[in-house]
Amino acid sequence: MSSSLYVNLSKIGNNLKTVSSVIGPEVQKMAVVKDEAYGHGLIEVAKYLKDKVEWFCTARLSEAIALRKEGIKNPILVFELPPRGKESLYKAYNITASISDLSVFERLEPGTEAHLHFDTGMFRLGILPEDSAEVLQKMKQYDLNYSGIYTHFANSDEQNHPRVIKQLNIFRDIRAQFPDTLMTHTANSGAIFYYHEHGVLFDAVRPGVCLYGYAPGSVEIPELEPALEWKSELVQVKKIKKGELVGYGSRWEAPDDGWLGVVPVGYADGVFRNLSGCFKVEIAGELFQQVGTISMDFFTVYLGSKKLANDEPVTILKREELSPKVWAKKMGTIPYEITTAISPKVKRVYV
Repeated sequence: MSSSLYVNLSKIGNNLKTVSSVIGPEVQKMAVVKDEAYGHGLIEVAKYLKDKVEWFCTARLSEAIALRKEGIKNPILVFELPPRGKESLYKAYNITASISDLSVFERLEPGTEAHLHFDTGMFRLGILPEDSAEVLQKMKQYDLNYSGIYTHFANSDEQNHPRVIKQLNIFRDIRAQFPDTLMTHTANSGAIFYYHEHGVLFDAVRPGVCLYGYAPGSVEIPELEPALEWKSELVQVKKIKKGELVGYGSRWEAPDDGWLGVVPVGYADGVFRNLSGCFKVEIAGELFQQVGTISMDFFTVYLGSKKLANDEPVTILKREELSPKVWAKKMGTIPYEITTAISPKVKRVYV
């Protein structure tokens, strides 16, 4: 194995405690474990959290079924529209469907549990507000187990964004039309931390990226701690002379005589090629610059005058200077694009 991803489950637990301290004891927690728990590992993370949260949320039905097959008994909400031809699996596995389109009503088997999903301004999945009257009619027409209602905020990763309040007010108007018995949830990570005083918590919240230690926006949350470390090793250390050129395209030139280290990790593992020359790694307690173009299975590090040994451990990601947040800033993206891109072939080790 060329590298391993170490996932500290207790840090995920501590991050969940931080969520609980914000929302209080009366609000249920729906842990979002979609896309391999943001790259941390769907099954192991869910097994760790199953007694600490009331619900799980997944992006896809296949993820929810995988949890059921591993013995997870918590209620599970699936965000995607039910895949055609697989509608019966929701009832078979006791999984909650999202009704995000009017066509879904007629496709689900009678008795299937479902949450109504309204689009209040995200313009991704969800039923439009003007269709709420038709939703009420279809609820009478189709014998489903309607147990919840929700929406999703588009701008909650920014503090004091007017569109969050606008969406919230639209949702409140919709919510007033439906039975009080429906469990209501709107708050993702951003809404939990940045808008909890604006009445977004309702009956349950959907913590996602915050569980794994990252603030949902640019405003840091000091109590959150990243749960992963990505480690590899030097597989070769070689001399390099001043002026010699390194990697595809010969884009990096050695500034002096020294040593070059080769790490057996590349863009096939999840180190984006666009990060070439833009990040550092930790070796023997020091930070060293990655140099040259990242290739599919390897990247190189300039060691300067230090001749380190083959097999010397290399830390690629952890916290602070080596955080996915640093990579994300370099790429103009968000930390969870970094963590979800770490290839499944990278071995996950749980500590």
